[in-house]
Amino acid sequence: MFRPILFLFFLLSFLGTSAQAIFKKPVDMQDYQYKKEASGGLRVQTNGISLYGEYGWIKDMKRTRLIQLEYNYFINYQQKRQKAQQQSGRDFFYGLQNHFHAIRFSYGFKRAIADKAKRNGVRLSVSFFGGLSLGLLKPYYLNLKQPTDDGSIQIKPERYSSSNADRFLSLDSIVSAAPIRYGLNQIEPIPGAHLKTSLDFDWGSKDQFVKALEAGVMLDFYYKNIPVMINKTNRFFQLGLYLSFHFGKRW
Repeated sequence: MFRPILFLFFLLSFLGTSAQAIFKKPVDMQDYQYKKEASGGLRVQTNGISLYGEYGWIKDMKRTRLIQLEYNYFINYQQKRQKAQQQSGRDFFYGLQNHFHAIRFSYGFKRAIADKAKRNGVRLSVSFFGGLSLGLLKPYYLNLKQPTDDGSIQIKPERYSSSNADRFLSLDSIVSAAPIRYGLNQIEPIPGAHLKTSLDFDWGSKDQFVKALEAGVMLDFYYKNIPVMINKTNRFFQLGLYLSFHFGKRW
């Protein structure tokens, strides 16, 4: 799976470098009326989902510099949802150790490769971003059965540890998922960085409005492996494809 994603990542990076070479000469479009833009949207990834906002400085019709702030929720599609034993209980993810979130701050550029037709059409651009990532690792709690000294059974919210591994991975011991408030005071920050590159298809009929579809590749990497699943391979990087829908305005 990683080989085709890596190939696409380097292909889009090459397009971005080529676009810089094509437009390295001054573009005689300084009378372009729009100088700034702001937009935001939803990004669907092969390894999660994101919400983001960005702000740009328009140099001319072909060149824009951008900063972007993004919140990402990582989804490991190996995790399996199971029914709670209690009818009123919350379903749980078997084998999940931690939820992983990330906040990304990026700086990058966007270069137009092909402009719209006079009345309508699609402007094709290539973009490249790099920046810092702040990973947030939140422990996942389950309501587990725990035998007491008098022989009775107690139900208690617990996070995964070596001492309760046998019960945390036993479907007979798991009653339900614990409320989301458990683990909020145990969030661990994990600093990292990221790179992403994409093709941007802007179909807005008027330049004043941003209406675009973006397809690209993103690579996040951290200083240590991210322990999301218990019995699965956890890596220090996340590599995935994404599709974004963003809307905004230029002025």
